[in-house]
Amino acid sequence: MRAVRVLVAGLLAAACTDVDTGPNVAGSIEFPALPFPAVVAGDTLRDTSGVAAPLRAIVFNSDNEEIVDAPVRYAALETVVTVDSVTGVLVAGAKADTATRLVAYVGSLQAPPLRLSVVPRPDSVGPSGTIDTLRYSVVDTTRNLSGELAVRVVHHADTGAVPVRDWIVTFTLQDPADSTRARVVGDNQRPSTLDTTSTAGVAARKVRLLPAGLTSSRDSIVVLARVRYRGTHVAGSPLRLVLPVVPRVP
Repeated sequence: MRAVRVLVAGLLAAACTDVDTGPNVAGSIEFPALPFPAVVAGDTLRDTSGVAAPLRAIVFNSDNEEIVDAPVRYAALETVVTVDSVTGVLVAGAKADTATRLVAYVGSLQAPPLRLSVVPRPDSVGPSGTIDTLRYSVVDTTRNLSGELAVRVVHHADTGAVPVRDWIVTFTLQDPADSTRARVVGDNQRPSTLDTTSTAGVAARKVRLLPAGLTSSRDSIVVLARVRYRGTHVAGSPLRLVLPVVPRVP
């Protein structure tokens, strides 16, 4: 741990010195995102499709051109995971419900650290809370936003259900044709089909209703919540979330 901190401190100090320029001389490094925001304890880091995925950073020269074969190195600032410094392959330790910070560097340049959660294996998903009926208006469109359609992702242990944090949940309309009647949106009311679970294991999206697309005044919108591990649905996924919609009484 101390050696890693000294290394990082040294890299930060060296970054303040002048460097040569040239097509193969690193001018900047980007470590934009992780393949997935969490890794299961004892497993390797995987992408959204469940395929093992190493860490990847991008290096640019002073002309902002990518240096394809730049000698990028990777490290974890906490010992809860191990990282192959050259390949970027990451494997989590046995301890769940913890986190680490990951860095990528080349020469004297280091990208800002990225946070990765180490979590228990997600093995089921179920509804969280109740779904309130959406009482819509054909005049005041601000009323046509549902409450949260929420789910909870957990790991079943001997002590009971343990929430799984920072796990991606996908929310989609059951029938693509329903897009004429509704949109799946985030808290900012913009289209959004992905959410990441909270510390309580809960993820949620809302529905923006488009009354002009309704075929009857009383209807329902069905949203499917999908949770996968290693590319396979966990128990309960896809989970059907049914939103009843009725006209608002003046």
